[in-house]
Amino acid sequence: MMAVCRKYAGSPFAIRSGFLSLRLVRIRTVRSEFFILAALALVPSSLSAQDTLTTETLPQVARHASKFWQAASGYFCRETLHQKALMLPKRKLRIGRKATEPVKPELKDREIISYYALGSFRTTPEALHEFRQVFLVDGKPVMPEAKALQKFRAILSSKDDRARTELQEDFDQANLAVAATDFGQLLLLFTKANLGKYIFERDSSTLIGADRAIVIKFRQSTGQEALRIGEPGKQVKQPLSGKLWVRESDNQPLRITLTATRQLESDEIRDEASVDYAPTAMGGVLPASVVYRRYIDNELKVENVSQYSDWQPVDTK
Repeated sequence: MMAVCRKYAGSPFAIRSGFLSLRLVRIRTVRSEFFILAALALVPSSLSAQDTLTTETLPQVARHASKFWQAASGYFCRETLHQKALMLPKRKLRIGRKATEPVKPELKDREIISYYALGSFRTTPEALHEFRQVFLVDGKPVMPEAKALQKFRAILSSKDDRARTELQEDFDQANLAVAATDFGQLLLLFTKANLGKYIFERDSSTLIGADRAIVIKFRQSTGQEALRIGEPGKQVKQPLSGKLWVRESDNQPLRITLTATRQLESDEIRDEASVDYAPTAMGGVLPASVVYRRYIDNELKVENVSQYSDWQPVDTK
């Protein structure tokens, strides 16, 4: 269901002293594959809560996912991305005792402000992707904001796939060692035809803000590996598992989290992602925030926190 992330050969970063750099994490939702499984296949349960989950909660979540796919591309917003990453410093000449000491990674920070939208390529209209027009990096203008907005609207309204690809490439270049992308459309995991690929289990109830939420655990049970993580020189495939938070009153999706853990030589690597959704005037939901973190042996190495604000229609006519 999810497609391959980009692969960066010849990355200047490597595994060294327990430090692993991730060049890019990209999750792509492929709408065309949603129609492969049309039946809902869940683990049977005699519990009424589980029955309600199957007959009421998940079908309503699927309707929200369908509405999201139909409407999300008609809107854009402002994204503020805060990044932290442990990176190896640039090479420089060292002499004396320092020349024999191992190079230690340094914590780097970056802020990227962009216009953000979900859309598709003309050649694959069924698949939603994230597009950004960067206009501010660490407080320094990349281009005037008004010009960035005008250019972004023009690209979104056009059928120019090449210009959209350039937007993605420009965003990748603006990032630190890590660019976590295409998480905003994570809700599309739970379209009606896709529910049969997962096993769901009601977990608990909790509060998200002022909303009482039902927490549902899920794990992938069928289909090919859905989370693919690009490492220098290879690709890692991880089945999906995580939690889904839905509002108790109307089953509106509020949050989705993913966790993927694996062993690489002597290091345990854990990737975590969390997406919060907020209601819109159109009656559906759109991303409010995305958090991506990578841990190595329980030590935080990478953090990307994106906040989305001021959603508005692409077409103002």
